[in-house]
Amino acid sequence: MDNYLPSSEAFRKALALYQPMSRRHAKILSSWREHPSKSDLWRALQRASVKHGKAAPEPADFIDFVLGSTMPAKRLNDHNDHVLKCFEKLKREIGTVVSDADSPRNLWRDLEKFEERLRELARSTYDLNAPPAGGRKDQKGSRDRKLFAQRMFRYLNDCCGEHLLVEVTGMLDIIYYPVEHSERLARLWLEEISPKPIV
Repeated sequence: MDNYLPSSEAFRKALALYQPMSRRHAKILSSWREHPSKSDLWRALQRASVKHGKAAPEPADFIDFVLGSTMPAKRLNDHNDHVLKCFEKLKREIGTVVSDADSPRNLWRDLEKFEERLRELARSTYDLNAPPAGGRKDQKGSRDRKLFAQRMFRYLNDCCGEHLLVEVTGMLDIIYYPVEHSERLARLWLEEISPKPIV
């Protein structure tokens, strides 16, 4: 395994040079760059990666993931609702074809026409049976913050072997400034996806 770990200085440089793709990302980057704890999560990720024998991501890839994880829950939920409506419409069309079929050969031929549309819906869906991204309640904009935290917890556990509760709580404060977050709240969000969290 490659033991090379980009330094904190390499991360700070990557953060300074990163080109945002939207005004929303530019605002987040500005807050992140100016924060005194801007490198805390990166350093904790590196320490955990070494401890668990994992390869840390490159700084730019890490920044990409953090910014991508700030996608508003509404966008995901609206997309999923659209996919669900398309799926229901497609099921009705298939039902009509099945009920109107006059032979097995013709039914087989007609059903084949739905294969590509079904494949596309399967690729497009978030999870039709899951609760809304970020949860059902959105008290004071908590849905976006909860979705971000849970994405980060999953990502960090996969790439460095730990959820890094303290550092994710700090990132919530940076990205969703001026809202402040407690470790207790972040732990509740973590426990929803990991009954026995690694902290």
